[in-house]
Amino acid sequence: MLRGSGEGRVTFLDYIAVATLFSMVLIYSQAGGAQETQKRSSGRPSLPRQVAPADAELARLRADVIEKMKESRGSAERLLALHEEEKKKLADDYERRKDLYNQGLISRAELNQTERAMATAIVRVEEDKRWIAESDITITEATARDALLDLPALGVGGYSESATFIRFNGGTSWSLAEAPKIETFFLQTFGHALPVSAFGQTATHDRLQFDHRNAMDIALHPDSKEGRSLLEYLRQAGIPFIAFRGALAGAATGAHIHIGNPSLRTTIAGGISHVDCCKRGASHE
Repeated sequence: MLRGSGEGRVTFLDYIAVATLFSMVLIYSQAGGAQETQKRSSGRPSLPRQVAPADAELARLRADVIEKMKESRGSAERLLALHEEEKKKLADDYERRKDLYNQGLISRAELNQTERAMATAIVRVEEDKRWIAESDITITEATARDALLDLPALGVGGYSESATFIRFNGGTSWSLAEAPKIETFFLQTFGHALPVSAFGQTATHDRLQFDHRNAMDIALHPDSKEGRSLLEYLRQAGIPFIAFRGALAGAATGAHIHIGNPSLRTTIAGGISHVDCCKRGASHE
């Protein structure tokens, strides 16, 4: 989401910098893949001294990307504080003008003008909060990727829980076309909409080279009442998920529930590198 320039705002240049870093990561990934393909075709074993520098540089660039995202998040938090202060002032002004209107001292048009300004301020604050929540989820998933890849694979129907992750490899043939069933369950159970933060592939997932085409992220802590209820529903329905408790060192809070197969597979030049933490059966690859 591009945000306007000004004090405390995440600027367009911030995003240019992040995009540049992601591009560099992709270039190094593709260069490393090309070198490995050439070595396999020639039959010559890879030399550690040739691979290690590229791997180290890729790790450094990934760390730089995450750090830049954290800096942008910090700017967004400062902007949120300004917008919340503005919203409070407009709310107080609206209450004062409403009293004046009831006394016949100002016109309805003047009151409506203040009401519209307050409504705009409320929307702005909610957009800031949503952007920060989405940023936290992105940082958490990017930080957690290597940790998830190191976990043992789950068989179909397998369940695993730790202080950081809850994983379930449900056997249901899942697709985003089934999402309305989950949304209906949640709305009927809790009386409000399911807090979806990402539905399918997004620009952020493209930049991270994550395959999120058939997944959705829910901005709920898995240990909350709503989170526990949703996880129980997903398990009963056989729908795969990974729940992030947000306990990763160096990550933002980022607690959320990822519904669908893990988005750890890497998209490279329009294809998919089949790397996953919880592989399903061959029919689901």
